[in-house]
Amino acid sequence: MDYVRMARPARPNLSAGGLTSYGFAIEAAIGRRPMRYLVGRRFVGPSAVTGLFVLLPQILAGSHVWITENSDRGECEVETHIPTMKNSVRPVERYLFDCLPLTDIGYLDLMAWRYPGLGATPEDVEVDMSWSRWSAAEPRCYLGPVTTPGLTVTEAVDRETGMVVARAVDRLREPFRRWEVVEMGRPDVGGLPERVRASRTRTGGWTDFRRVGEPVPVPREAFDAGPARLREALEHGLSGKAA
Repeated sequence: MDYVRMARPARPNLSAGGLTSYGFAIEAAIGRRPMRYLVGRRFVGPSAVTGLFVLLPQILAGSHVWITENSDRGECEVETHIPTMKNSVRPVERYLFDCLPLTDIGYLDLMAWRYPGLGATPEDVEVDMSWSRWSAAEPRCYLGPVTTPGLTVTEAVDRETGMVVARAVDRLREPFRRWEVVEMGRPDVGGLPERVRASRTRTGGWTDFRRVGEPVPVPREAFDAGPARLREALEHGLSGKAA
């Protein structure tokens, strides 16, 4: 345990070295149910666009999450779409600290930067990250927004890379979600994690998420054309890597 106050890490989450418009594939399983996703990310200065597309399980195939951020302006917008919906929806703020439907993928874990609705500076509070393998990382705790009374988000930042390598969401001091990097990627892809794991208290156990292959460049204009075009570009660039 420690008392800490530190600056925001210089590096955005899930960055891929010199690539500024790229995609990668992820596989996981809950029990015997396989899960497969495609992720696209584009950076333009202080702005980021992230799209996650569900290939499996079949019940969620065609679902996607679309996140737009601007770190300078403190903006973050999230939209989700499930095939049974007529239109995409924007989750209310309190749901952004939870997971996508029927998965252990947290919205916070997909964002390029810390969610701007959290406190502006870390709190001087006691932090317990003993559950994580990143004991040498610098922990910091942020209060949740007014829409989530009693919620805190604690992140551990790797001293060497400046990356967030573990994250804990607590409600009224009780564990709610846990996420951490299990295996870092190679330096030439910016350490983009090879493997992460996540857990929700109410479901128990951990879900492992593994990156399939290396990140690939994606045309920048695919992000401007919207989710459908980006998914096509990801499927083309990652053909054979998410199968």
